[in-house]
Amino acid sequence: MKPVAIVTGANRGIGAETARALAQEGFSLALAVRNPDSATELAAELGQYDGEVIIVPCDVSKHADVKAMVETTITRLGRIDTLVNNAGSLEPIGLIEETDPDSWLQCVQVNLTGAYFVIREVLPHFRSRGDGVIVNLSSGAALRPLRGWSAYCSSKAGLAMLTRAVAEEVSETEIRVYGFQPGMVDTRMTQEGLKKRINILSDKKAEDFFPPAEPAAAIAMLCCHRPAEFHGGESRYGDEQMMAWLETL
Repeated sequence: MKPVAIVTGANRGIGAETARALAQEGFSLALAVRNPDSATELAAELGQYDGEVIIVPCDVSKHADVKAMVETTITRLGRIDTLVNNAGSLEPIGLIEETDPDSWLQCVQVNLTGAYFVIREVLPHFRSRGDGVIVNLSSGAALRPLRGWSAYCSSKAGLAMLTRAVAEEVSETEIRVYGFQPGMVDTRMTQEGLKKRINILSDKKAEDFFPPAEPAAAIAMLCCHRPAEFHGGESRYGDEQMMAWLETL
């Protein structure tokens, strides 16, 4: 049976490119997206590979949606081997006292609580076999405060600690957990966020951004090769250690 991966937020950007990379590596895929219509073209494209591809509606900020999505994946694809927690939100952008509290909470719900929901639901399946891979899409913003991005920075910092906490709890197994920082990537979410020109990142030039396919290929390699040296911590695409490891493959 082919390995099965769930990719959340798989309809565009890094999520879509990660799905492509995993399909090329022989994975069957559950594309977890809020709007199923947004992933139909991608699913049709991935049909050229050997694995099965399903689209599962899921708002990761809602536990009931996540639970149903994981159950559907097990029912239709038979197992789960890999989880890529990619779904994310950058909004609201603005000074803290000017942000909308509900929007601020929703960002945390998607970036942090949503990742927790999916991990919570897949871990029993991983534990039953004693292995599995979780990749949490982190950010340099987890470690560095950025003006106007308080919700995003705070939620990604929490996600980095969640990665460490999960790694601690699965330390007696072969389950691997990675916090992966893709660097500055040319995605719609990033470009829309930088248009507001509220912090120094807005001065970045086009050549400073990675195309989404590059870090996505690295995510696929983490899923396939499960390197022990990155387990439980934060790794960053473009850093010397990560690039040196990729060159050995």
